[in-house]
Amino acid sequence: MGELASVQVQPLVQGAAQTLRLDSLPQADRAVRLQVCLETLGVEEETLEGVPAHLRLPVAVTRYWLRRASPEPTVLKALLMVMVQGELIRQNGKAGGRHYTKHNSEKLPDGVVAHSFNQWQACLKDASQLNLLLCKPLPEPLFAWLYQGRLVHHRQKLLQEWKPEEIVQDDQFRRLYRRLLGAVTQPDPGANRRTGGPEAQLSASMEHLHLNTLDDEE
Repeated sequence: MGELASVQVQPLVQGAAQTLRLDSLPQADRAVRLQVCLETLGVEEETLEGVPAHLRLPVAVTRYWLRRASPEPTVLKALLMVMVQGELIRQNGKAGGRHYTKHNSEKLPDGVVAHSFNQWQACLKDASQLNLLLCKPLPEPLFAWLYQGRLVHHRQKLLQEWKPEEIVQDDQFRRLYRRLLGAVTQPDPGANRRTGGPEAQLSASMEHLHLNTLDDEE
């Protein structure tokens, strides 16, 4: 058996992160700490306007994950729908939607779908830890309301046959769902100033998801 060798890897520090030091993070300006968090996720602050404060980190993570994982359309929509359900129940106990409480399924979860959900959870975990390290420039998510494994798998199966607006019958639900979907899929506000890079990746993801024509605001 060969000997273990250690290799030093130089950290890649770019953008606003170059102005920060670990021993003085709490004293750093919040705007700088926020910029570091959003730059890491490849999200511009303007993109998150209109998103409830405690959902901004999960939405930014979902946008990051969408660009890099290219999930099936039903996986993204199921995540957002369950996220919205949790938020509305948290607010007023109002969920809305066809078959909302009937999410028991005898079928085993699809392996590819489960992997996509696991990727999203891993991204959320790492981004949440970064947000904590940066002294919470984004409000900490209310994790208990964000994700329910059995429900999100059931939602994904429903979305194979139903459109979101056919599943969800509540106007408040639809408005918030469309707001989050728009924040996750819209091109970056600075896309007109740049070519290639993440914007091109996002456009490819949107084409893959057929989101240019689905779920448009009425």
